[in-house]
Amino acid sequence: MDKTVEGEPSDQFIRRHMAGDFLLWSPNIQAEAFLNWDRIWATRTIKRGTPKPLPVASAQLDITFESGGKTHSIDSLMRWEFVSGLLVVKDGEIKLERYANGLNPERCWQSSSMVKSLAAILIGAAVHDGAIRSIEQPITDYLPEFAGSSYEGVTIKDLLHMASGVDWVENTDDLKTDVAEHYIKVIAARKPDYILNYLKTRPRANPAGTQFYYNTGDTFILSHILSRATGKTVSEYCSEKLWQPMGFEQDGFFILDSDDGHEVVGSCCGASLRDYARWGLFMLSDGVIDGKRVVPEGWVKAATTPTAPNFAFDFGGERGAAGGADAAYQGYGYLWWVRHGGDYQALGSYGQWIYVSPENNTVAVILGAVPRHVYMTPEEVALHRNSSHCGSEMRLDFIKSAMKALA
Repeated sequence: MDKTVEGEPSDQFIRRHMAGDFLLWSPNIQAEAFLNWDRIWATRTIKRGTPKPLPVASAQLDITFESGGKTHSIDSLMRWEFVSGLLVVKDGEIKLERYANGLNPERCWQSSSMVKSLAAILIGAAVHDGAIRSIEQPITDYLPEFAGSSYEGVTIKDLLHMASGVDWVENTDDLKTDVAEHYIKVIAARKPDYILNYLKTRPRANPAGTQFYYNTGDTFILSHILSRATGKTVSEYCSEKLWQPMGFEQDGFFILDSDDGHEVVGSCCGASLRDYARWGLFMLSDGVIDGKRVVPEGWVKAATTPTAPNFAFDFGGERGAAGGADAAYQGYGYLWWVRHGGDYQALGSYGQWIYVSPENNTVAVILGAVPRHVYMTPEEVALHRNSSHCGSEMRLDFIKSAMKALA
């Protein structure tokens, strides 16, 4: 049968329901779907140029480390953290590279919210190019149709800080919240213009620029600002500023809000394991590629300084509440999570990490398919009890041990 009884094409019906429930997927679907992301969603390619392969150490790092009162190997890290890709790059050289769940050096894995940190890089590039005059500009300079909405008076910087103050509920455990009902589900259904139109209707919860609140919907506005400011699709601009000059090894992709629609820069782009590491290497280079500055001088420092106002993060979506998950972080910069001690991180649901340590000149990437607690064994739940769906403290213990071993 080519259509459902309601007349909807069968492939559209399956895609809409499957993708719309992705926040609560079972492990039976999750890992394989993360590997085949561009077969589920509408996407646009980020074209690579001539690859510049990273050098590989002659001997791969092999360590044991302590976590939770137990000694673990890299194999046990892969198992308990549901890892599909593990990479450690120090001084520009690959010291450790491991794969599982069908991932390999040529294939892409979806980023979840790590892509937000890429969006901050692209905003910086647009500022350096003069396409954006200043992040202090109100967003209505680029989206005048938001005049009269709660976004009037909100600046680009407020969006980078997750501090628009516009009402939104970000709780990925509840399929009736804004992030699920009015973002993920409509992207899955490929409804053009829905997200922008919905955001215009939201009331104000806090004065702009006064309260950090994690709001994935706001990042969709940044995507439109990028395309309107540069006159290019976000994919084209990303290819021009990062993928091609830095020698990314594989084409990447952004998901789109609809067929041939607009790039989503808040969720779920696609890149290879090594190419995710290049985001971190770009930051370690202070935003300079082969001697050419891509973002303004000082941008990387500003982006990774915990300046978001009244930082507090609660996985349940309560506004202004410290939910315990924020204890590991000093704060939030421009769409980068800032750790105590100066390290910083791009972070995504289901175990996507890019961890950058300037002091150690090291980038660690961990990709995975961490399931929801309901799908975990009691032993797994105990390990991940404080981690929601982003990965447990074992990851950080491994990274610290790896940097110490490589010092």
